[in-house]
Amino acid sequence: MTRDAAGDDGLAEWQRLSPWAIGLTLATTGVSLVREHLPLLLAAGAGLAVSDRVGLREALLGGGLLLVVALLLSLLYYRRFRFRFDADVLVIQKGLFVHREFKVAARHVQQTSVQQPAWMRPLGVVQWEVETLAGEAASIALPGIRRELAEALEARLVGAASRSGPTTAADEMPAPVERFAITPGALVLHGLTSRSLVVIAALLSPLVRPLERWLHDRLPQLDPWAWLPASPPLAVGLGLVAALAALMLLAVLAAWWRFHGYVLRDDGERQVQVSGLLHRRSQTLTLRRLQVVEWVQTGPGRALGRGYLVCHQFGAMAGGEVAEGRRFLVPGLTAARADTLVPSLWPGRGAAPSLTAPLQRVAGLYRRVLFLRLLLAMVAGVGLLAGVAGVGLLAGVAGDGLVGLPAWSPGPVLVGLVALAAGLAHLRWRSLGWSCRGGWLRVRRGLWGQRTSLFPAAHLVSLQVQQSWLQRRRGVVTLRLYLASGRLSLPFVEERVALALANRLLASVEGLPDEGAVTA
Repeated sequence: MTRDAAGDDGLAEWQRLSPWAIGLTLATTGVSLVREHLPLLLAAGAGLAVSDRVGLREALLGGGLLLVVALLLSLLYYRRFRFRFDADVLVIQKGLFVHREFKVAARHVQQTSVQQPAWMRPLGVVQWEVETLAGEAASIALPGIRRELAEALEARLVGAASRSGPTTAADEMPAPVERFAITPGALVLHGLTSRSLVVIAALLSPLVRPLERWLHDRLPQLDPWAWLPASPPLAVGLGLVAALAALMLLAVLAAWWRFHGYVLRDDGERQVQVSGLLHRRSQTLTLRRLQVVEWVQTGPGRALGRGYLVCHQFGAMAGGEVAEGRRFLVPGLTAARADTLVPSLWPGRGAAPSLTAPLQRVAGLYRRVLFLRLLLAMVAGVGLLAGVAGVGLLAGVAGDGLVGLPAWSPGPVLVGLVALAAGLAHLRWRSLGWSCRGGWLRVRRGLWGQRTSLFPAAHLVSLQVQQSWLQRRRGVVTLRLYLASGRLSLPFVEERVALALANRLLASVEGLPDEGAVTA
């Protein structure tokens, strides 16, 4: 199919959702309502259970009536939902009681997503979503269309975007080239080194207290001393190891669920990735909308030499594992493999620098400021804990005096806090760095886990130079870099170097000749 083929796909006429979308809309809406209003539903169910006026027959009749009303509303929503292409603009009309019309120009599309859960595969329908320059807040979804129609929409958007953007000599769409396919070993390592481990632990934290009560009630009956070690520290250690092993297993299973069969294909002006074990997902990234490529390594990832790439577009720099799950992510990479993939994400930009090349550090004053901040926070925390513990001990021995209390000397504790604060401040100072060479800017941040942001200097929207009273006396400044995808900060940069970097970046934005690298 050529890029200029616009009228042979039938998308100029009004299209409707698949008839299966009625049931899909009913199911997804019901699940979302139950998830959002679960406490109210539980309270209503408890009230009905204790009521004498409402029996099983009345409850079934009420539930059936609600189901009929929901089915009629879903049918009305299906009849009023339609879409078509008007030249290079996708037009969507929908609404139950208020009729709304959405128009999305193809040149404003930065990412599309196709999702097909396991229960949708026999039906032959998918969920198609398009994200505009406004980000996730302005994304538009088609809940249930045929896969052939979704592929036609993809081809139409690509063709319209290529006509509105820079033209190429070839009219035919290039054949996709496979850039990366994840291996089972890399998938396991990604599960162990990603943030899924922390996310799963946070999700399971509410179950700790019920599990503790269950063990308290059941352990006396199970006679645990028959199989537990006799040493209490050894038993606690084995319990922690078992809990960590369970979390690691869940993290690996989550990685297999999300990224099984991951394949990254280069389709000329866009990158396409397909992954998922049962819930198959396809994401399309428009390279002309790419703003920042970020190399992310967690603490375990740095130890095992693994990380992942995150491609940021307009308005997509918010952190978090859930947010990253919606972005264009390339998992299970080594640093060398990531360096080979980055040039394919920036076609026509020249050779991109290595993600692990040496960086310039900020002024040493930042290390001293961090040391003072950490030390004051630690001293305040230890003082608070000591005060709480002292009150408890005084309350426990109020009738017997203070005889038998352990002697406590603040000297060794203070020395330990100073050493700990100095070590953390030094490591954090070493982890922060930047480099500006060949029209590219790299910024690295993070202590245990690190993030390295790479982007062309011409993508900078604006910059801000800030100086506090202390910074003015010491001749350093803080640079705040604003991009279309978010903000980056470089604190405590020498004033001379910062002004030279600012002039260099502004010259790149204005298209002036490059003057080389900025060094300290």
